[in-house]
Amino acid sequence: MSFNPSVLQKLIEARGLSVAEASYAAGMSAKKLQSTIAGENTPTKNQIINLAERLAVPAHAFFMSDYDPSPSQIIDFRAAKSVALKYGKDAHRFQHIIEIRNFLAALYKRLDWDAPESLFNIDLNSNPEQFAASVSQILQLGKIRQETNTKSDFYKLFRNRVENLGIYVIQDHNFSPEIDGFALYHDSFTSNLIFINSAKRNHGVKSFTLAHELSHIFGKRSAITNNYQYDNDIETFANDFAASLLIPRDELIDEITKQKFHFFDYNVAVSSATRLSNIFKTSVSAMLVRLAKLGYADNNYPSRFIAGFGKDSFLDSQKPPGGGGKNGPDPGVIDLAYLGSRAVSVLTSALAQGLTTQFEIFEHTGLSKKRIDGLVTIAKEKSLVKESPHAIAF
Repeated sequence: MSFNPSVLQKLIEARGLSVAEASYAAGMSAKKLQSTIAGENTPTKNQIINLAERLAVPAHAFFMSDYDPSPSQIIDFRAAKSVALKYGKDAHRFQHIIEIRNFLAALYKRLDWDAPESLFNIDLNSNPEQFAASVSQILQLGKIRQETNTKSDFYKLFRNRVENLGIYVIQDHNFSPEIDGFALYHDSFTSNLIFINSAKRNHGVKSFTLAHELSHIFGKRSAITNNYQYDNDIETFANDFAASLLIPRDELIDEITKQKFHFFDYNVAVSSATRLSNIFKTSVSAMLVRLAKLGYADNNYPSRFIAGFGKDSFLDSQKPPGGGGKNGPDPGVIDLAYLGSRAVSVLTSALAQGLTTQFEIFEHTGLSKKRIDGLVTIAKEKSLVKESPHAIAF
């Protein structure tokens, strides 16, 4: 069998990579890649392996007469017209998260745990304020907002409440920065997953992304979105729902009236939004958008503020100093933060009951033996390992 350049060209187009991105992934010049696509050059073994990883396909795909990658499960709502997402340079990362989701669903079935029969159902004709109020009551967000002092503490409890609904919440910082997060919906409630991008984002931003993606799960959509784009009805609804869930209108108005916040120019508005974001444990960006939509702040302030995303001085990028001591966090801590309590409970419970092996977990998640051992230890400490065949409380 010989290398098939037509398959390479087909996969680059299917994934939505530019020539520059594909050549960089392969470790060759753009000119060399072009000659490879034209059939004038055969890539080296390492270049083929690198391309296979970046394009999220097996290396042998390039030696087949034809190869069709698995269709995208995610709809891209980041523009006025929704289309199936082309994974781009994050193809292997998307496929990895999907593989983890599918593995967790398989383990859940082996465990024979009870699953929720249904989640909330919403449509775009619903009132996002009223729907958010119902969800907030179920999640008890008002209570955890009062009981937590920091955005970090609020996010952790909010994430846990969402996981208790039967939704995996995974976060990572290795995705491209323009991706806020995405939702993977499945009609089986053992398979719903929300991914949160933590790169250049503090806990206030992650809470807003979690609320936004939760709207997509309730709307039965696998979707990738940008938190602050309002290009279509679906995005507008998801953003309004997230803002209403995290920043209830009546409570916001009470705070503004009680503490006499002002918004008469940009700097004052940002200062007030920053203080209010700390009260409501959300992002400054979300607060500015909410204030503008309610008529308190100038409509141009949010876009002016968000233009600073990625800069070291951007308020929604700044994170509190990390802990963990001079030797770093204990084994398992980082992976628990990455996978979330629900996923860790499924993995470690299946392992404890002999329903999976460390090698199988490694195959599907990439976790080394040391990291799995760390997860088992911390899962026992936090009572995440379940022995009952129908236990689902975390």
